[in-house]
Amino acid sequence: MKLRSRLALVSVLMLCLPLAGWQLVRSLEQALRDSYQQALVDTARSIASEISSAAGDLPGDGAVYVHEAGEDIVIDGYTGDWASWLEEAQAIPARTGESGSADLLAAEQGDRLHLLVRVRDPELVLSRPGGQSGDRIEIALGHGNPPVTVAPLAPGWFDVQGDGGTPRLQAALQPGERGWTMELAVERPRAVAALDVRVFDVDTRNGKQADSTHAFPSPRPLARASEPLSRRLSALLPEGTRGWITTTDGWILARAARETDEFNARTETGPGDDERWLFATAAARLLGILPDTSPNRSAESDRLDDGERQAEPSANWYQLPASNGFVVSAGAPVLRDGSPAGHVVIERPADRFMASAYRSLLQLFVFGLAGMLIVAAVPIGFAAWLSARIRRLRDAAESSVGADGRVHGTMPRVHGSDEIADLGRSLSGMVERQRQHQDYLQTLAGKLSHELRTPLAMIRTSLDNLAEVSDEASRERYRQRAEAGCRRLQRMFQSMSQAARIEESLSEEPLAPLDFGVLVGEYVAGCRQAFPGHRFAAIVPNRGTARISGAAEQLAQLLDKLVENAVAFSPAGSRITLRVVPQSGGVSLQVDNPGSSLPDDQPERLFESMVSSRKSGGDGAHLGLGLHIVRLIAQRHGGRVRALDRPDGVRFQVDFPRLAD
Repeated sequence: MKLRSRLALVSVLMLCLPLAGWQLVRSLEQALRDSYQQALVDTARSIASEISSAAGDLPGDGAVYVHEAGEDIVIDGYTGDWASWLEEAQAIPARTGESGSADLLAAEQGDRLHLLVRVRDPELVLSRPGGQSGDRIEIALGHGNPPVTVAPLAPGWFDVQGDGGTPRLQAALQPGERGWTMELAVERPRAVAALDVRVFDVDTRNGKQADSTHAFPSPRPLARASEPLSRRLSALLPEGTRGWITTTDGWILARAARETDEFNARTETGPGDDERWLFATAAARLLGILPDTSPNRSAESDRLDDGERQAEPSANWYQLPASNGFVVSAGAPVLRDGSPAGHVVIERPADRFMASAYRSLLQLFVFGLAGMLIVAAVPIGFAAWLSARIRRLRDAAESSVGADGRVHGTMPRVHGSDEIADLGRSLSGMVERQRQHQDYLQTLAGKLSHELRTPLAMIRTSLDNLAEVSDEASRERYRQRAEAGCRRLQRMFQSMSQAARIEESLSEEPLAPLDFGVLVGEYVAGCRQAFPGHRFAAIVPNRGTARISGAAEQLAQLLDKLVENAVAFSPAGSRITLRVVPQSGGVSLQVDNPGSSLPDDQPERLFESMVSSRKSGGDGAHLGLGLHIVRLIAQRHGGRVRALDRPDGVRFQVDFPRLAD
C-alpha cells in the first residue's frame, strides 16, 4: 500500500471519533430534554387531576364555542365583525338531501348571544307570506324548549318573536355569490346552556321544491371561557409557566400565566438575551435537533391545535418565533368517569440551565470536531502533498532520461528547503551535467576534426614538398609553413587549457559589491589604447545606480571576450558601443558592433564550447571558446547572456541581478 493510502486510511479511522462524539452529545442532550419535559408532564398531570374534580362543569363533546366580542357586533348579515373567527366556524352536518353545506359561529357581547350561520347554496329561496316556506333556520335554546323558526321574506334586517316564553330574536339575511348568510342575536345569553340549530335549504329541481336539512344530532352545549376556572388554573400553575384548559375539541375554557422576567422574554417575540439563545439555537441546529416553530398561542387565540391534547400525557419542544429561544409544552387529559372531558396544556420557556447545557454541548462538539478534523486533515494533506511532489520528481526524472540512458531534456527547477527539494535539485543538477557532458562528447570529435584539419594539412603538405625540393629557399619556405602549422596547433591547445583553467577558477574568487557602470567606463578607456583601429563609446549611468555583486577580474575577462569578438567581426574604424542599463531588478550590459548578422541557426549555440561562426581568414585559432567563457562568467554571477540582431549589426547583452539599495 502506498504512503498516501496508508495515511489516508489512518485519517479516515480518526474521523470516526467526531462521529462518536456527535452521538454522545446528542444522547446527553436528549437525556436533558427528556428530564425537563418529564418534569413538565408531571406538573400537567397533577393540574389535570385537580381540575377533574370540576369535570362535571366542562361541556361535552361537540360543544359550540362562544367567542367573546370586544366590540359591538352590528346585526347586518355581513361577516365583517366575524372576520377573526371565520376560520374557526363549526360545520353543521347534513342530515337529509345533498345540497350545499352550512357552518355556525357564536359570540357574546354584553347581554346578547350572537350567531352567524353561513349556507353554501347557489339558490336563495325566500318564504312567502301565508304561503310556501323557503330557506329558513330553526333555533332551539336550551334543552326541551320549542324551536323558533326564522324564515325571511326578503334580504335585510327583521325581528322574530318566539312563542312559549322563548327569547326574542333579531336577525339579518344577506345573499352572496356562493350562498347566503344569516346573523342572529338572542337576549339573555347566560341563560342559554345549549343550542340546537337546523338549517332548511330549499332548492328548485325540475319545477319542484326539494329540501336539504343541516342539523346537529342533538342540542349542543355552549362552551365559554370561564373566569372561575381561569382563577383556579392560575392557583395551580407553578411560577414561570402559562397554561390553558380546553375542551376535547381544543376550545379554550380557561387561561392563566404565572409570569417571570425570563418568561416574558422568551414567550414573546420581542428581544431577550439574544446572544445566549442564538448560541443555543446554533447548537440545536448543529446537532440536528432544531424543533418546529411554536404554534400561535397568543391571548387572542380561542383554540389550541392538537399538539399535546392526546389521550395520554405528552410533551413537545418548540422553537419560538423569530428564533428567540425554546419552550417546552406539556398536556394531560382531564378525566370524567374515566374518559377525557377536556385537557390541561401548560408551557414554560427553556430556562438558563438548558441554555447553559446547550452552550456546553455545542462547545464540546465543536471543539472536539475541530480538533479531530485538524488532526485528520493534517496527515491527509501532508501525505497528498508529499506523494504529489515525489511523483512529479519521478516523472521529471523519467522524462529527462530515456530508456537508452541518453538525456532528452532538463528537469524543472525544484523550490523548497526540505529533503525532497534537495533531492530534486540534486537530480536536476546531475541530469544537466550529464546532458552537457553528453552534448560535449557528441560534438567533440567533429569540432576537433574541424579545427585540427587545417594546421595538420599545412604541416603534411609542407613536409611532402620539403622532401621534393632541393634549393635552400624553397626548403626554408616549406619549413616555415610547417612551423606555422605547429604554432597554430600549440595555440589551440593553449586556448583549450585556458578555458579549462577559467572554468575551474570561477568558483574560487569571492563576489563583492561593485559599481558595474564605473568598471565598464574604466575598461572602455583602456580599449581605446589596446584597439586603436576602432572607436569605442561608453554609455554608463550615474554612480551608484548599477551596483551588482561580482568579481572584478572575472568581469574584466568577460569584457575582454566580448570586445575581442566585437573587434573581430566589425570593420576597421567602426564604432563599438558598451552600454550599462539599470533595469527593474537587474543591470544589463549591452555591447553593440556593426557587421554581419548572426548565423541562421540558434544564436544560443554561439555560447557553447568549440562553436565558432568566424569566416575570416588568417592563421589564428578560433575554437569558439571566448563566448563560452562569457557564458560561464555570467552564470557564475547569476546572470544570463544573449545575442541579438540589430539593423546595423549585432548586440551581445548580459543581464546581471541588481543589488538592493
